[in-house]
Amino acid sequence: MAAPGIYLRLTHVTQVVLSAYGAYQSYIAITNLRTYEATTKKLAKWSNEVDRQLSRTRTTQAAGAIAVLASVIGASILAAFGPSLPDWARFAISPVMLIGVLFARGHIKNYWVPGDEKTGSRIPLPNMEAYNEAQRRTEDLLQTLEYLEYSWVASSFIAGMVGYK
Repeated sequence: MAAPGIYLRLTHVTQVVLSAYGAYQSYIAITNLRTYEATTKKLAKWSNEVDRQLSRTRTTQAAGAIAVLASVIGASILAAFGPSLPDWARFAISPVMLIGVLFARGHIKNYWVPGDEKTGSRIPLPNMEAYNEAQRRTEDLLQTLEYLEYSWVASSFIAGMVGYK
């Protein structure tokens, strides 16, 4: 039978893969949204609402990018160096990452998925293909962040139950 620590390492490797996929989704969404940034900045000079929407779009996309980047780093460290890390670091990284991903996902969801909707955040806009693609990628990022939440819960549980042997 495999050592219990192998399950934890496999969980962390899975987190690295999920996080990399989330980073890819985030990159495409941000790149597509930047297509409209110059026009939106001009409009923001005349409308406080446009300025607020631009600011929220930026902060939500940044939160997603930071969450997946932190997950890549945290999971990579745990997968590669888990047993050799100090006890406090081994057992703190997973819960900290879970909290970070929860907050990022909540922040993104509050803006991109209004109300009680689970999916299908916004109606696609005509003649704005890059924006519509950014919406789809943001929805994919939300799904990836949800899977990362589950994986950080699992790794916290496994680390607490069997440890890093």
